[in-house]
Amino acid sequence: MKQLPEKFIQEIFNERKHMATKIMQAGNLDEVQNLLIKNSYLLSPIVATCGPAGPNAAPFMVSFVPRPEKLDTMIQQLRSMREQLWGKGGKAMSEALQWIVSHVYNLDNIDPHYLASHMMSRGHTWINILSTGKATLAFLIPPDRGAYEVRTTAWIEEKGPIYEYVNLLHDLMHAVPHGESSHPWYPAVIFKIEEIYDNSYQQLGTRIY
Repeated sequence: MKQLPEKFIQEIFNERKHMATKIMQAGNLDEVQNLLIKNSYLLSPIVATCGPAGPNAAPFMVSFVPRPEKLDTMIQQLRSMREQLWGKGGKAMSEALQWIVSHVYNLDNIDPHYLASHMMSRGHTWINILSTGKATLAFLIPPDRGAYEVRTTAWIEEKGPIYEYVNLLHDLMHAVPHGESSHPWYPAVIFKIEEIYDNSYQQLGTRIY
């Protein structure tokens, strides 16, 4: 598989890692919220689809997918952390972020050609992806340092290791700190990068991959 452009890795992968590290070092909740708001379209790109449900666009929080040889180990680690940190509030959140920075934002562990998210409803995006197997992700690098259009093939996983990984990772940040035993699991959606366009004002849609 062709290597992704270094500029894209720097501005999507490394920038997200840097933000996660800054959240770990934040002094208070307001600082964390400001970081999340500022980086919302970096963390949650707009996912656009077209198909039987019509043209559609919605924000999706995305993460990276482990390399096949790392997947089982990372699932086991997430299972263990879920059990050990259940309901432990700030301690759980802090250790979750440390694990994410060390393991998810580590190119030895993940394949940056693949992104993953949750399908929390079976609405327009669900219908279109099932029909066409395609989606485009739009990233913005705050405040206005860059933008990318990422065209992908996309599919939905409702069982298996990738499904478990995506839900365990989501649990680690959103359910485990609060001990939300009723937190549901959702189908995972996987995006495999096929094309990248630099949509910054300097490049205006130049294809770079």
